[in-house]
Amino acid sequence: MDINLISKTNAKAKRNETLGPLTFGFDIGIASVGWAVLNETRIVALGVRAFDKAETAKEGDSLNLVRRSARLMRRRLRRRAWRLTRLGRLLKRIGILENADYFKSQPGHTDSAWVLRVAALNRLLTPLEWARVLYHLCKHRGFYWVSRAEEAKAEGDTTGESGKVKKGLAATARLMATNGYETAAEMVLGEFPEAQRNKHGEYTKALSRVLLGDELKRLFESQRALSSRLASAELEHDILGIGDRKSGLFWLQKPALAGKDLLKMLGKCTFEKAEYRAPKASFTAERHVWLTRLNNVRVTVAGKSRPLTDSERQAALLKPYEQAADFKYQDLRKVLVATGLDSSFKFTGFAYPSAKQIAEQKAKDPEAERMVKLSAWHELRLTFQRAGQEAAWLQISTAALDGATDLLDQICWILSIYKEDDEVRTELSKLQLPGGESTVTTLLAVRFDKFHALSLKALSKIVPHMLRGLRYDEACTQAGYHHSQTHAVGKGESRLLPPLYEGRAPDGKMVFNEELDVPRNPVVLRSINQSRKVLNALVKEYGSPSAVHIELARDLSRPFDERRDIKKDQDAFRDRNEADKAEFASNFKILGKPRGGDFEKWRLYREQQGKCAYSLEAIDCDRLLELGYVEVDHA
Repeated sequence: MDINLISKTNAKAKRNETLGPLTFGFDIGIASVGWAVLNETRIVALGVRAFDKAETAKEGDSLNLVRRSARLMRRRLRRRAWRLTRLGRLLKRIGILENADYFKSQPGHTDSAWVLRVAALNRLLTPLEWARVLYHLCKHRGFYWVSRAEEAKAEGDTTGESGKVKKGLAATARLMATNGYETAAEMVLGEFPEAQRNKHGEYTKALSRVLLGDELKRLFESQRALSSRLASAELEHDILGIGDRKSGLFWLQKPALAGKDLLKMLGKCTFEKAEYRAPKASFTAERHVWLTRLNNVRVTVAGKSRPLTDSERQAALLKPYEQAADFKYQDLRKVLVATGLDSSFKFTGFAYPSAKQIAEQKAKDPEAERMVKLSAWHELRLTFQRAGQEAAWLQISTAALDGATDLLDQICWILSIYKEDDEVRTELSKLQLPGGESTVTTLLAVRFDKFHALSLKALSKIVPHMLRGLRYDEACTQAGYHHSQTHAVGKGESRLLPPLYEGRAPDGKMVFNEELDVPRNPVVLRSINQSRKVLNALVKEYGSPSAVHIELARDLSRPFDERRDIKKDQDAFRDRNEADKAEFASNFKILGKPRGGDFEKWRLYREQQGKCAYSLEAIDCDRLLELGYVEVDHA
């Protein structure tokens, strides 16, 4: 007998040769990856890889949220401590304090700093009292909106924290005006004598930094009028700055992310690798989304499915721009019927409810689903309308709809990249805007922050073909792109999928591999990464497959609240199903788990009120499980 020694790798290769061409199948969810290996005759192997979701179970927040929130709090406290240290050194340098670290020892005082702030309007303060007033105001300097857009956004926030802050600031400002208080300190002591600070989650005593800055300026003027040598104009300049609400210790704050710094973080286009991604708010990007939905619509008329005709598409093209609310499929139905399409048509692929489900209100109308909403377009329209700049918006919007999209795209680019008002004003002033400076001022109330996968350059090549009715994949081909194959075949070939990260930056942070064009959603990212590990393991075990079939869970793209509602419905169905099985087993004296076919007959018997679906004759429940008495018709 011959005995041959071969390597483990060669043995595996010989074994896999006998299997023939293999197909890998993946069922990718948010917490598991199911996999199977099949050849032409049988299932070779299958299994599942389970992992934790990349979000908290209760709120659906990122797993890094707690750590990130703590880091931001430490950073905020560190900056405040440094600001107060600089104030202490300044007060020592000009002779108000003998020790720059006086306040770090947390000295106790019998009188309140709030009382001293009110007293400073009418009497000369001692050096220590004046130092306490300055320290108190610079430490607790109130809330300040970084931009007009941030403040405008808070007005529409009815449930979030920014909305509560906005409401609290408006309430305290109203108290100031109504009761004629001179300063914020007077108002706080007059309206809230028992407790001057907000408790956690409370904003009824919220104070604006602008309001407190005005008080500090007033106190400097009052002390100088009382011949104080410690309230000099030089000290006021050092603390309050030059009036731009940026300079001076009181206003000192790390600026918002500059445009050039944001561009360092912005990804590149899937097709045009040298181009930055387009803002989702840009006219061209929103039109691309709308045309994708419109061109994919299929209608079933007289039993035959077909795409929309050119006249039908043209009739619907401008409707979402005219309708501020969600544009739904039922809105599209009205448009199509108005063009002459028979009202009995249905949208292909929709799960329409039965008459019984409609009567029992157990199913939603699928045509009530949102088809598209041009959020940025309507936000800009309403902003111009509120500012009385309808003529300027009409000129900008009409040009975009007529094909001259550059101006509106550039406006949305600026409003997405730049965050500070000064930067936005500078960049907008470079454009030829109708209305000039007044239009620039109007646009300061708007900001956008999300980006498309493609650049404006790529979209400008693709969208014109989609306007002719081509689907996205067809338009990509006409533009010289391939919508699903972003890398040239034969270049950079590898048996295994590469990691999602290139390595580590000098500061230790992981550097994402931008060439992979992978979504940054943490839930999606973890699912993709786990799937990559499974695929690589299967390739190492069985070799490269001849085909890969992938099924993606719908949960992957749903927001947390929708997934939570779905799980709640699934749990309710499971509990109801278990209760029904227990009742079934009790009625028919069945021990153990009931057979699925018998249980299905009993459930159908109850749903059909004990009658045959076709003859409407009564069914004897006692004979329900009798072989051959009744059958389930899977129509």
